[in-house]
Amino acid sequence: MSCRFAGCPTPAAFWEVIRDRRVMLTPPGPEAELPIGQRNVFNRPYPQRLGQLGDLYSCVPSMQDFPRQVNAGENQDLYFATQLALDALADAAVKPHASDQVRGSVRVGYAPPFNASTVNWLQHTSFLDQTLDTIRRFFPNAPEEALDAVKAKLVDSLPAPDAASFLLGAGYRFASWIARECAFSGAATTMDAGILTGAATLLSAIDDLASGRVDIALAGTVNPPLSRAYIEGLSGEVPFSRRHELTPFAGEQDGTIPGEGGAFFVLKRRADALRDRDHVYALIRTVAIGHNPEDDPSAILAEALARADVPVRTIGLIEADGSGIKAAESRELEAIQRLWGEHKPGMPLVGVGSVKGNIGHTLRSSMAAGIAKAALALHARVLPPQVPVARADERLSNLASSAYLLDAERPWITGDSANPRRAAVLGANFDAVNPIGGMPGAGRSAVVILEEEPEDRL
Repeated sequence: MSCRFAGCPTPAAFWEVIRDRRVMLTPPGPEAELPIGQRNVFNRPYPQRLGQLGDLYSCVPSMQDFPRQVNAGENQDLYFATQLALDALADAAVKPHASDQVRGSVRVGYAPPFNASTVNWLQHTSFLDQTLDTIRRFFPNAPEEALDAVKAKLVDSLPAPDAASFLLGAGYRFASWIARECAFSGAATTMDAGILTGAATLLSAIDDLASGRVDIALAGTVNPPLSRAYIEGLSGEVPFSRRHELTPFAGEQDGTIPGEGGAFFVLKRRADALRDRDHVYALIRTVAIGHNPEDDPSAILAEALARADVPVRTIGLIEADGSGIKAAESRELEAIQRLWGEHKPGMPLVGVGSVKGNIGHTLRSSMAAGIAKAALALHARVLPPQVPVARADERLSNLASSAYLLDAERPWITGDSANPRRAAVLGANFDAVNPIGGMPGAGRSAVVILEEEPEDRL
């Protein structure tokens, strides 16, 4: 695997931040251009903190075999995604740029509304025309040669366009470019399932392997640096926290805090991985994605457990959605309570946490972040701690509950060899809090069930 999130350049650094309970949220940088203290177009405040990549967004195109110098007007997200893909392959001891084709596929989650390439082309066309039209309204008697001079100055201030920057700005090029870099002969697609994208890319990669069409699958999701335009639009859909921290499942919540980053995973069929003596972080038992009816928010979680033939009590860790949005967290806790029920003496408990407290809600990459955290926890045989919470939601602090908030790191002990350590990673789209309306409380969600690879099987 590979990952880059706020303050986390590698999976090892990511795991260290989680174990140390560090909060990597920082004040919005100048590149975000957020007028902090003002109200936005929806008359709501801007977030006081963001989970920002900063310099971790930068990469060296020459290391990725790009044919030329990168243009400032190109889609830098492509190079960020490619770097994550190459980092994941390096962790799996797979060399890119193979001379022979590799039976592999690439599934990439990506779909931001703007990037440097698309904005640059709009600036050279529609935006430029609109600016000149505005000048003409203010100065109706301005000579045409003066307007031509203004236009020339505006064009000179923009990054130079070229055909390559236009093509590289297209989302579909992400997967095909990475596949070309890796000499993968199988399918290469770019997809968007909102917050469930991390699960969707994983599901497609698993299908590629199960079909026998490929022997290795690369699945990853990126959520690039957040522009003001993106944050402005998102604020109309979900509330942002007015606080400086995001504390999932605290007693009081007032909204989420957006974050940036991405993660990639290298997948193989288990038999092939054991044959090749690969480094195995975790096994994927199943991925379930679907619609949660209003009256049963636990439906997809129950479906995943049934499909994986996993007893609910064998799940030791729930890497929850934990968005900081009170209504969404309440539905999530209801789903957990419905399946786990009240605690009975001698029965195992399940620990609940969310990495969003460390790095923010990384939107399309949020499930990928949760999958990475759960896989690292299984590999280390440690129940990872949550960021400090002054007062946990009573449904997790109640002694009668089978679920508890992971307020400290714990050794992951299991006394039943027939039921190895298992984790459930949950994700939920913003459908249920969508201001457009519809069915309140309903929405699409996803669950990924992971299991340890015991040492005696390696």
